[in-house]
Amino acid sequence: MTSSTSLRRVALAVLLVTSQTLVGSAAYAARNDAPLAQAALETEPVASRGDAADDPAIWVNPADPAVSLVIGTDKSRGLNVYRLDGTLVQSLPDGRMNNVDLRDGFALGERRVTVVAASDRDRDAVALYLVAPDTQTLVGIGDGVLATGLTRIYGLCMYAEPASGRQFVFVNDKDGRYQQHELEARPGGRIGLRLVREFRLARQPEGCAADDELGWLYVGEEATGFYRLSAAPDAAVTLDRVDRTGSGRLVADVEGISIYRASGGEGYLLVSSQGDDAYAVYRRRPPNEYVGRFRIGDGAVDGVTSTDGIDVTSRPLPAPFTEGLLVVQDDRNTSPRAPQNFKLVPWNEVRRALALDR
Repeated sequence: MTSSTSLRRVALAVLLVTSQTLVGSAAYAARNDAPLAQAALETEPVASRGDAADDPAIWVNPADPAVSLVIGTDKSRGLNVYRLDGTLVQSLPDGRMNNVDLRDGFALGERRVTVVAASDRDRDAVALYLVAPDTQTLVGIGDGVLATGLTRIYGLCMYAEPASGRQFVFVNDKDGRYQQHELEARPGGRIGLRLVREFRLARQPEGCAADDELGWLYVGEEATGFYRLSAAPDAAVTLDRVDRTGSGRLVADVEGISIYRASGGEGYLLVSSQGDDAYAVYRRRPPNEYVGRFRIGDGAVDGVTSTDGIDVTSRPLPAPFTEGLLVVQDDRNTSPRAPQNFKLVPWNEVRRALALDR
């Protein structure tokens, strides 16, 4: 090979890499050109440094919404419980809890309780708690260590079946395996799990969310997109892709998924598009038509980047959350610089940013 031929090939290779980089940068910029919402408040930082805060869940107190709670994972340490002003109520150093979700109304003896479930990476188990409304704290309620048999437990979400009143926990493994467990009341006022269904995704999952009223489960594959399937424990596993990375509207990783539930089955599906610091929004009803995307910029508190877990509620809370509340994990908590935390965004900020009708 002559030196001139070699130089031409090197030049072509450099040109190809440069052009691909420019195209990729242009695509990123186009996707990142999204309207901004602003958070109103933020939680205290988690105790652990580095990649620690991950996933939130919102508990709305039916007796007094003003004393509702945000429950967040510190995946290096345990669970934190916050008031709506972001102050810390309780810290549970119970192990590396990755994802968290909750459901109201589980029948435990003669009581109806709110169950909180978290994926415990130390034990490859599901940790269960109940919310104690009088103290606004969590109390362990699991019947021992609820091991799953998974080897790298990761994401988790819950589902309540309206017709039967049964409640379930979905949990996944980094190798793509999914399990669906039914909550069971056990002697001594404890709660256990019974495995009722298993399925598998081709690639690593994490985030998921179940639409109780409409009966759907939404599951994310971090690198490729997310799918819809039936949440029923006896249903066939048919994965319908809703959106994808690359040619779709998401930039890997696909992370948190949550549902803004309006009346009559209306509302929105929100997905964290971590790779471009954005959130994609879809109609709640299948086929989950794409609505738009937004980011969270600087305002009363600093903006948000590279979000992992999210949760949203449409239930009215004290101002500024009278139309609902979106809680998102913030990867870089910059003002002041501190360990990671969670940002609290009024729903009317999302509605304004995307010109939504509700």
